[in-house]
Amino acid sequence: MNKDNMKLWNAVEKTNPKYTKQVGFGRKFTSINAQYQVMCATEQFGAMGDGWGVSDERFEMVCEGLLGYQAVFWWRGDDQQVKTFTINSSIATHSKAGKLDDECYKKVSTDALTKGLSKLGFNADVFLGQWDDNRYVNQMKKEFSDKSDKKEKSAPGTKMTADVFNLMMEAIKKGKGDKVKERMSDYTMTKVQKDKLTKALA
Repeated sequence: MNKDNMKLWNAVEKTNPKYTKQVGFGRKFTSINAQYQVMCATEQFGAMGDGWGVSDERFEMVCEGLLGYQAVFWWRGDDQQVKTFTINSSIATHSKAGKLDDECYKKVSTDALTKGLSKLGFNADVFLGQWDDNRYVNQMKKEFSDKSDKKEKSAPGTKMTADVFNLMMEAIKKGKGDKVKERMSDYTMTKVQKDKLTKALA
């Protein structure tokens, strides 16, 4: 299989446990936060409506009590050409007790979008049943926790103020250069501040 064919799939198949929940009534399954899916699609394609989205939405009553939904899912590929395929879903408009579900339009369109994104590989691990394995879930928790830690470590630090700079220079004069070196990565500094600290430490 051409590796390029799986490029997008491999990039989006794993699901961050932070944005899931286990639904236990009736059949057990893993529910994915819809806003998280929109965020993942935005990371890959750009803002919704610009790099991806849905068009030609149609809501219609399939029969009494059953609302049908159809639309076209589109996105821009690496070549910037627009790709499309159809998505669809259906939902009951009333509960078993006969109560009207006033969010059925939102639910059915969200469900269709989730299924559409899954066809491109988004959250494929959930749809392939890997989340039924506790060992896999624990692996994902660790993997995404490690990614989060790396982001925090690589995030820019607090802007160095003149007071902090002066305290560091004073600490160097008192022979506490090692402590200053440890703390420098916690701050973002101007070139002048960095050069002066580096020179003082030398």
